[in-house]
Amino acid sequence: MDDGEGWTVFQRRADISPRQDFYKDWGAYKWGLGSFDGEFWWGLHHLWQLTSHLDRVYELRVDLWDWDEQTRYATYQKFTIESEDEGYRIDFGDYFGNAEDSLTYHKGMKFSTFDRDNDLWSGNCSSNYHGAWWYNSCCDSNLNGLYDPGSTTHDTVTWRDWKGWYSLNATTMRIRPTNTL
Repeated sequence: MDDGEGWTVFQRRADISPRQDFYKDWGAYKWGLGSFDGEFWWGLHHLWQLTSHLDRVYELRVDLWDWDEQTRYATYQKFTIESEDEGYRIDFGDYFGNAEDSLTYHKGMKFSTFDRDNDLWSGNCSSNYHGAWWYNSCCDSNLNGLYDPGSTTHDTVTWRDWKGWYSLNATTMRIRPTNTL
């Protein structure tokens, strides 16, 4: 999970076989899924434990790759995840990067899966978007959506403000301690 530069990678999507199914229930996202040498999600419980230390502040970095080998990134200061009792609510500070900001729409939201609907929409965003995420009503980003190369549907691995409803080739999400308070 440590990439050698102080970052803890907690999510990776890529054109890796065998494919990891990310359309999983709450328990899978709580404890993690996949394998560290392939596609994976580290686990919300682990993220909460790491980011809940009062003596540390974390930054989040999201790296994105399209199918034409273009890359973009987004970083967010003061990244935290609340406890399961709070629905693993996401919070963060300022955005920096060149990917445009497709995460702020989700700020303050609880995590949702098809069996634990915490979004603000009258339906179930997780079911509708075939993923699990901090859905609002529903999403500007969906990095745990369906991996469907070349697709332009809303339920795939997307970062809307960079590529619209374009299924990305690869993504990573990672955090590291920072001195930014």
